[in-house]
Amino acid sequence: MGGKLNIMTYNVSGIPVVGDNQGSQRALKGNARMEKIGEILCRDSNCDIIGAQEDFNHHPALAKAMKAFKYQSFSKGGIPLGDGLNIFSKLPVYNVKRTKWRKCFGYLAGANDRLAEKGILSSVIEIEKGVYVDFYVVHTDASNDPKSLVARKDNFLQIAEMINSRKEDRAIIVMGDFNTTFCLNEKDEPYEMLIEKAGLTDSWAVIHNGGKCDYKNEKDWNPTLKETLDRVMYKSGGGVEIKAKNYEYVEFTDEKGETYTDHVSTRAYLEYEVVGEVTKPAFLEEPKPENKVLQFLKVSFAFVKTLVMGILHLYELIYNKKYGKISDYMP
Repeated sequence: MGGKLNIMTYNVSGIPVVGDNQGSQRALKGNARMEKIGEILCRDSNCDIIGAQEDFNHHPALAKAMKAFKYQSFSKGGIPLGDGLNIFSKLPVYNVKRTKWRKCFGYLAGANDRLAEKGILSSVIEIEKGVYVDFYVVHTDASNDPKSLVARKDNFLQIAEMINSRKEDRAIIVMGDFNTTFCLNEKDEPYEMLIEKAGLTDSWAVIHNGGKCDYKNEKDWNPTLKETLDRVMYKSGGGVEIKAKNYEYVEFTDEKGETYTDHVSTRAYLEYEVVGEVTKPAFLEEPKPENKVLQFLKVSFAFVKTLVMGILHLYELIYNKKYGKISDYMP
């Protein structure tokens, strides 16, 4: 048994107000903008599974438009409660769990990462009858100021520890916005802290860089496709062997060639083969929405907490002044 998986990671720039000004298309705002992105993804993505980042307050509009993707995770909520991570899949999705980062930096500095609970969305996807893979969507700490680098390095380590501590051995796919590239490895060590520790294979490296992830010097680094912040990684296991067959970037635009986000989507074509006894999950739980009353209370608490913490962290404005504009330090 075996088959192909076309998968995509896409930062949809769904931050309220801010996202409306990311990309060159500025006419559509909010829900209308997310709805348009969903329509384009359904029509043009040619994917089995899409992992989204920055899918915050306008998630219902995006989800409603993604009619071709029957299986979807339910949003945790908008900013400041949500993590912006979601799955849209044509294959059954189970056991969705969200884990926030143990380290992140910045209410008023370092790309303001603490205004939302970014982290890891883990799940189990049934890629064919009785065959399962563990599927992770991540969005790491942004910016390249010193405190953000410390946080992001720990993000990579946290992912690796989560993978290595699994009680059930299964093939795994990890995708998302990693906010770094391997050629920036000396700063936050994505190779040492994640690839090497978790035994992952990077699709971009396999297809476009001779399998190399460990950047040593510019002279020996000659990829056929430039890196972006968005990556797709994998690891065989649990009777399923995965291999990358193609890796490309897709820029979705409107009829005039205008873009809707500040990211280019990353699409990987993977092949899998069942080579042994498949490790099945001990249980399978379908995604379900959170109780609306409970979510309202959580959102209210999150707003109050964020306001208080923002006031308590006014000193970060001095930190911003010291390290320049946030955009100057974005990888």
